[in-house]
This record gives sequence, structure tokens and C-alpha cells, in this order.
Amino acid sequence: MKVADSMEISAGMTNIERARAEGSDAFKKMFSGMVQERVESLTETLEEMNARQQEIKQLKEQQHFTETIRHILPDGSILVREYVDGKLDSCYRKRPHLKDVPDESKPLPRAADGTVLEAQIKMKQVPAVRIFEDIG
Repeated sequence: MKVADSMEISAGMTNIERARAEGSDAFKKMFSGMVQERVESLTETLEEMNARQQEIKQLKEQQHFTETIRHILPDGSILVREYVDGKLDSCYRKRPHLKDVPDESKPLPRAADGTVLEAQIKMKQVPAVRIFEDIG
């Protein structure tokens, strides 16, 4: 296929055909200019969108929080509630540390001669820290 000069092409054309060819060239230039403007504005728009998405992502990360609330109950146990973003995530009860103390409601074991057998004293477990006894 041989590419001809524009003069050779226009020599065999009528005036209407020549006007259409020139008009289509002008239209092509105008259209390519519009496409170029749109592409440039599109890249700017994409950059702005990416910047806004980064800002939104940072704000969402700042809003994420975890809150732990501990309530001390009368028996010495601790009620732990964990909230994530304001919603209850977990709730559990941490039992108190217990220690062995002699059970005063049980009689003391005695030997035949009347001495107290310390090793056989009945023991019970009570919380190591009692909140209401410390206050009162």
C-alpha cells in the first residue's frame, strides 16, 4: 500500500469531498485535544482520590480503640469487660487468689491427752484480699 501526498489525494476530489476531508482532520485534532485534556484531568482525579483514600484510612485507624474495664466484685473476683470500637468484645470473670485458713466452724481435732492436732485442722479457702473487710 502506497501512501499518497495530500495534494495528490485532493487533486481528484470534488469540493464537497475536500471539505469533508478537511473537516474530519479538524475534528480529529479537536477530538484528540479533548481526549488529551480528559486524560490529564483523569490522572489528577485519580491522584486526588488516592490521597483522600489514604486520609480516610488514617482516620479509620485512629477511630479503632480497645477499652478494658475491670469491676471488683464483693467476693474478690474481678469482672473484665473488653470493648472494641465501642462494642462488647469479651466478658469474663477472673477468680480471686485463694489462700488456706483454718475453718472455724469445724471442731478442732484433739489427741487423747487433749492437745490440738495442728496437722489435722480442717482448712477452707478464702480470697486473699477481701474488699469489704478492708473498707470496714
